[in-house]
Amino acid sequence: MNHCKYYFWDEYKTAKKWAYGVPQAGWLQCDEYPFASTLEGAGKKDGNYSIQAVPKQHNLDHGAALDSFYADYRVVPGNQFWVKIVN
Repeated sequence: MNHCKYYFWDEYKTAKKWAYGVPQAGWLQCDEYPFASTLEGAGKKDGNYSIQAVPKQHNLDHGAALDSFYADYRVVPGNQFWVKIVN
């Protein structure tokens, strides 16, 4: 189940394309925190993460920035790093 489509159904309800009863809004993607690429992230599938439906381009841009961070600072699996949240 796509939890974004379940919890943010109002964001997806304007979708013109549906598959198996699930709205397919091509301009939205599901973003998660902690990052799925981390040990603590959504990739563990333990349900201990936050999600938000976000514009697809926003999610793609963030993924590219995160990949650059990993490369620039030579972060490899098992390395620890801090995330500072600012607004």
